Amino acid sequence: MYHIKNDRRAEKSVELIIGALTALMGEKAFAEITVTDLQRRSTVSRSTFYRNFDSLTDVLALLCDRGFQAIFSGGDEQDLRSEVFNYWFCNSAVLEVLVSIHRTDIFLLSFRREAMKLESLRFLAQDPCRCDYFISIITSVMVGVLTTWIEHGKKETREQVANILTDEFAAISALGIAG
Repeated sequence: MYHIKNDRRAEKSVELIIGALTALMGEKAFAEITVTDLQRRSTVSRSTFYRNFDSLTDVLALLCDRGFQAIFSGGDEQDLRSEVFNYWFCNSAVLEVLVSIHRTDIFLLSFRREAMKLESLRFLAQDPCRCDYFISIITSVMVGVLTTWIEHGKKETREQVANILTDEFAAISALGIAG
């Protein structure tokens, strides 16, 4: 878990840590990156790192949270699919690492936290159980589609992935699996 104080010094340290991790992820596998590597690259002390994060994966969680905050603050709830895909197609490095370390749960939880704040989902607030299922379906589909895109080597364009998703939902419906 990350726990960042709301002050300028902490925010600057966090930005240095994020910058260092991003650079290191471009140089070697995430599993090979240590807090010492991050400390050296970012110039923040070990205690500063641990004051803000419990582990390296917590930095990834922060980046996921920031990504979904950016997506959902865009204001276009009508075309959420495109917003999510556009953002993660352009910012896939974090998602690639999460897939490689089998931690897409971080992505899923970030998506879920932000999706629960959407005005367009307020109708589900009266039925928390239904809301949980709805959000689970949406987040699982998004995570699954983006994970598959990465596993396929990111060969498909955004439009191709959107078309695949539309076609597969139609196939699911035609098979009577859903609705």
